Amino acid sequence: MASTRSIVKSLLSTGMAALLWAAGLAVSPPAAAQAVIVVGTPSAACPNPQYATIQAAVDAASAGDTIRVCAGTFNEAVTVNKSLVFRGARAGVDARVGRTNPAQESIVQPPAGSTGFTVTGGVSDVTIDGFTVRNSTADGISTLAGGSGFTIVNNIVSGNRIGINFRSPGTSSSPSLIRRNRLTDNNNSLPQGGTGIFLGGGQGTDFTSITQNRFSGHVNADVNTQGVLAGTDPAEELSITNNTSADSSTFLVLVNADAPEVTSNQITKSSALPAGTAVLVDSNTDQAQIQGNTITGGAGNGISVTAQFGSLDPSTALNVRGNIITSRTNGVNVSALGSGTFSSNVIRSSSNNGIQVNSSVAPTVPLVFNGNVATGNAVWDANDDTSGGGTAGTANTWTGNVCPKDDPNGICV
Repeated sequence: MASTRSIVKSLLSTGMAALLWAAGLAVSPPAAAQAVIVVGTPSAACPNPQYATIQAAVDAASAGDTIRVCAGTFNEAVTVNKSLVFRGARAGVDARVGRTNPAQESIVQPPAGSTGFTVTGGVSDVTIDGFTVRNSTADGISTLAGGSGFTIVNNIVSGNRIGINFRSPGTSSSPSLIRRNRLTDNNNSLPQGGTGIFLGGGQGTDFTSITQNRFSGHVNADVNTQGVLAGTDPAEELSITNNTSADSSTFLVLVNADAPEVTSNQITKSSALPAGTAVLVDSNTDQAQIQGNTITGGAGNGISVTAQFGSLDPSTALNVRGNIITSRTNGVNVSALGSGTFSSNVIRSSSNNGIQVNSSVAPTVPLVFNGNVATGNAVWDANDDTSGGGTAGTANTWTGNVCPKDDPNGICV
């Protein structure tokens, strides 16, 4: 028989719960656990899959669920209409090296004219990790209609029109990450293809990091921000760092961006391939940091600064520092720039000029060239064709540069 004390304690507890509930203060029951849904063909490596197609799993899932996709080839176009986590058979495995056995991959190969993964209007917080997405005559992955907070990591993206067609107007609390992907084997399905990652969609992409990816063989560009040209909504908090690029026409086209960070990328190109600029800084790009990159080989300029696209307003406050540029046509070529500093760069063995400043440059304040070393270039180590009240009759300020062959004489020591 229960003691009087136990009965009183039970009554008090029951009464207190009732009072809390009535007051709206009761603790809510724990939220239901997010489901893990398995997709694939039954096998020892894929026991008890719930669905045979990724799209069927998406349709059945609730927002926040994880869809785990077993190894195999899925000939489908996946429409992502809710926040989900997709984990392929190689989720968490760096795609930049190794991963040469297709039998171990979750391969998304959509029908002709379809995109591999498409995030629909306004959907945010989608993760795609550990897939091979290939051979789309549209895009490998598209977030153009989506929201923000995307994580695209550890994927092999190859043979598509565009590898990743990307947009994410995010915030500091909903950043996006594109990391450790291999975008190779020519995402060059034409027309309008040839780009690894294209940032567009009519609105700036913000708070996005493109880092530690491996690019190669793109006939347009590995990364192209040209998708927003009007200048009304520039990309903000964009970083492009620690990537490698081999034998692409251009590594980066940078247009209409505020304070982008382009650092520590390794860019190489065969001299037998058609000309293309390694890093192109174009119109309406302000406070860009182009630092610590290594650019080696290939026809075309190492770093070009111009104003060909969109608003045609020259960029401002450009900082080009500590880059090593070897065996290009011109190491640095400046055609349009409002203000900027070029410092501590090493430029050598260009087939034309090391540093070339064209007469078309009309800076609002003198450009500053300080502490650069340009040697062994075929024509001029440094050539400034502007005129004004700066160093040696140019429009710019040259101090402490080492470049034995300079024009006009006096811009280098």
